[in-house]
Amino acid sequence: MENYLGVAKEAGITDQEIGTVQAIVMAISGGRVMAQFGEVLTRSRVAKRLEQPATGNLSKEVKIGCCKE
Repeated sequence: MENYLGVAKEAGITDQEIGTVQAIVMAISGGRVMAQFGEVLTRSRVAKRLEQPATGNLSKEVKIGCCKE
């Protein structure tokens, strides 16, 4: 990183421009981490639902056939 900053300064890029680019890169990286975290939460919630016994109408036995009992 230090090498790139030195080259950037030699090319005439200001500290403000470097700071702006660093902020953008950090925001994008942070967004990626938040998206990954959201995916983990979603998968975790789905996994918990699959582990729990069914509730409501889903837990009752459903009989399929032509005749009523």
